[in-house]
Amino acid sequence: MAPKKLTEHLLAHSPDAFTSATRHPWLRLAGTSQLPTDSLLAWLTQDRLYIFSYIPFMGNMLSKTSIPTTSSRIKCLEWRVADCFINALTNVRRELGMFEDILGEHFDWKEGGETATKETRAYQDMFAGAGAPSQSILVGMTALWATEKCYLEAWKYALGFKEEVPEEKKSHVLHTTLIPNWTCDEFEEFVICIGDLLDELADDIPEGSREWVKCEEVWQQVLWAEENFWPKVSNP
Repeated sequence: MAPKKLTEHLLAHSPDAFTSATRHPWLRLAGTSQLPTDSLLAWLTQDRLYIFSYIPFMGNMLSKTSIPTTSSRIKCLEWRVADCFINALTNVRRELGMFEDILGEHFDWKEGGETATKETRAYQDMFAGAGAPSQSILVGMTALWATEKCYLEAWKYALGFKEEVPEEKKSHVLHTTLIPNWTCDEFEEFVICIGDLLDELADDIPEGSREWVKCEEVWQQVLWAEENFWPKVSNP
């Protein structure tokens, strides 16, 4: 029997926690256009702060990679890992601009005064720990995949309610910009790529080893952080 891939193991490791993180009541309200404006604003401002911990995390991960300089580098694992981190930085730079445009255009947002909630700080702490010099690229890649996998599945869950969206609400920024951003084919392909790289990095890591367990711990951290990152709302 072939050894279980790390991504498969993690998804099977805490199925209830994964469901709680990706099928939150906030997402149902977002998907059905019943989300209170103040709840969307709260999430937008905190996700913007989240980005400012994601960027240095990816910078730390990129600094750990050994980037080949040969013209044949495209196929080697080291280059594909580095390329993944570069793509992550490019994506999040675009999303930062997207958040600030939405905040300015739809919420009359004025910069300044926001502070990270304890839920956002949980993500900041997780990124700081997973990207620390003492941690391996495998652990950092687990953190990256976990966060992006959760976002993909969470927003796909929200998209699943599109038939319930009233015609007059389909022009809302949730349905024109936010939900499409994390359910498009390009983002799903990016998440699949991260997962494939993670499994390749873990190919020689024995199940139950110290590194394997550390990846489990990071997965659990992300699931807790993700479930609690969605603002609390009344059940729809």
